Amino acid sequence: MVWRLKESVAILLELAILGLLKEKPMHGYELKRRLSYTLGHFWTVSYGSLYPALKRLEKSGSIERAYSVKEKTRTRNVYRITREGEKLFMKLLSESANEAAASNSEKFDIRMAFFQYLEPEVRLNLLEERRRHLEEEIGHLKKFRSGKTEDHYRKGLMRHKVEQVRSDIRWIEKLMVHERETIMNGEGKGHGEQETQADEPEVRAASSPS
Repeated sequence: MVWRLKESVAILLELAILGLLKEKPMHGYELKRRLSYTLGHFWTVSYGSLYPALKRLEKSGSIERAYSVKEKTRTRNVYRITREGEKLFMKLLSESANEAAASNSEKFDIRMAFFQYLEPEVRLNLLEERRRHLEEEIGHLKKFRSGKTEDHYRKGLMRHKVEQVRSDIRWIEKLMVHERETIMNGEGKGHGEQETQADEPEVRAASSPS
C-alpha cells in the first residue's frame, strides 16, 4: 500500500513537471518555484523529490537538457520537454481523467491545472464526476453532524465543512456551464501535443543536474 502511494505521488509529480515544461524550458530551481506556486496550496514539492523525478524523465527520453546558464556561483541545467514527453504527458493526463481522479482532491487539482490540454467533453465528464463526489461528501458530513453530540465546536466545524463543500460545488457547476457552452459552440478543443520548443542557444555545455 505504501509503495503504491509513493508511486502515485511520483506519477503526479512527473505529470506536473511535464505540464510546466510544455509552457517553456526551465531549470530545477525555477521548476520548484513554479510547482510550489501552482500546487503549493495542497502539495509541497522538495528538491529531494524533484531531482529524482527529473532524472527519471530524462532517462526515459521525456525531457532533455537544452542548455545551461550560469547564475552567480552555480551553473544550472535548463530542461525542455521532448516529443516523447509530450506523448507521456497526454497519456498520464488522459488516463487519470476518470472517476478516481475526481474523487481525490490532489489528483483533481493537478488535472485542473492542465485542463486546457483536455477535450471539452473530457473536462465536462471530470467536472460531473467531481460534483457527484462532493455531493456524496456532503451527505457523509451531514450524517456525522446529525450524530448525538452536544459539542458546540464540533457541530460548528461540521457546518463549516459542509459550507466549504457547497462552495466548491457552486464553482464546479459554473465551470460545467462554461464547458457545455464550449461544446455547443464547437470551441475550446484541447491543445494536446504541441510542437516542442525551438532549440535554445547553447550557452554552456550541460553539466550535472541542478
